[in-house]
Amino acid sequence: MAITNFIPTLWDAGLMTSFREQTIAAGLVNRQYEGTLTRGAKVTINTAGDIVIKDYKTGAVDNGSGGTVGRTTKPDAISTTSVDLVIDQEKSFDFQIDDIDRAQAAGSLEVYTQGAGTSLAEDADKFILAMMATNTATAHKLTGTAATDLSGNDAFNAIRTMRKTLNKAKVPQGGRVLFVNAEFEHTLLGADSKLTSVDVSGSPEGLRNAALGGLLGFTIYSTENLPELTKPFAMAAYLPSVCFVSQVTETEAMRAQDTFADRLRGLHVYGGKVLRAGIGLTSYTYTKTA
Repeated sequence: MAITNFIPTLWDAGLMTSFREQTIAAGLVNRQYEGTLTRGAKVTINTAGDIVIKDYKTGAVDNGSGGTVGRTTKPDAISTTSVDLVIDQEKSFDFQIDDIDRAQAAGSLEVYTQGAGTSLAEDADKFILAMMATNTATAHKLTGTAATDLSGNDAFNAIRTMRKTLNKAKVPQGGRVLFVNAEFEHTLLGADSKLTSVDVSGSPEGLRNAALGGLLGFTIYSTENLPELTKPFAMAAYLPSVCFVSQVTETEAMRAQDTFADRLRGLHVYGGKVLRAGIGLTSYTYTKTA
């Protein structure tokens, strides 16, 4: 049976809706550089240096006598730093459907878009979180070691130390999130952790997006896509400093060669970049010694 009525844009729309609903990290980080992407392409990101604040009353224009003319100003040259975000990740999906045309006509493509979207979301989140962990500034990688299990109070103190680390690096207070694995989450949900639950306060987004609540300026998310899963692990980020771009560039349907079924395949390309040498990131790993 020939495939005559398959509409790739319909599939892509459903797939990306599912992808956005299922992602955690990919749905939070900086996506402003996204556009029309191709494999091997790159996006150049320019970051500006600090702006100098001057005393206007004193003035800046030379008066010819070694001083300055009051209430005058001169422009400063601003240094910029360019970094390249390379779209170097290519992931494909390829599976069989009994009858694509019939599934589309019946409106039952959703079960497939949900499945593919969930898988793409997990893959993208693993990439982003691993990239963040790798690019965290060395001085911002915090550890704790003790002979006892991590307590709720210990978890609170770890988050407090991560907050201090970002504050001392002059990372902006807004846009901060904290990703935690199940080991850290289990402790954090204890009565002594001081966590404020957004679900209790009535946010419908909390459970769907794995949001646990807010603490010390961080919105906290639980995910098992972090690179450390066996030890209590948490990673904090200033979201604008983590960039991600992605696009499903190709989707096509065809008859399967070895069975009486249709085949659907596509290509997801993406890439990411951590800005400002990873100072907008910090992590905490706890090791029990006994």
